[in-house]
Amino acid sequence: MDKKIIRGKLSLFRGTIISDATVIERALGWRLRTYFFPKTNQQASDFLYYIIETPYFSFDKKISLYEQIPYFKKLKQYSKVKNSLRFVQLLRNALAHWNLDEKMSNEDEIVIYSPVTFKRLKLNDETMWRFQEHEKILLKVFGWEQTLKEKYGI
Repeated sequence: MDKKIIRGKLSLFRGTIISDATVIERALGWRLRTYFFPKTNQQASDFLYYIIETPYFSFDKKISLYEQIPYFKKLKQYSKVKNSLRFVQLLRNALAHWNLDEKMSNEDEIVIYSPVTFKRLKLNDETMWRFQEHEKILLKVFGWEQTLKEKYGI
């Protein structure tokens, strides 16, 4: 298998998942903003831009805040949302920080591994399908219907 093709497929996985995870992170940030500030005003904007969307308030911190809010915990879809958020986060982090295993990869399946734990992850059509299913759940729950419609026609 040509290494160039394997690297190209990994770049496609990385680009799609990291880019889409960024949209999900912004949607979560917006949902947190609307929880604390239902009405749009200067305080709401300041909260979003000076707290939620800063480099210090990571995706993990946003998810952790979401998980701690009693209102969200009471919602019917809470466990599904929490599971989807953590799936997206783990996959995004793996793609951002793990290395390609060229010897174990092929045209149908790209294998990456953690240089710290040596844990491996297989990237294939099923991985993308699972990611997209979680993405659909999150975009819908967080009220990003327009993005959902544009991307999936839903």
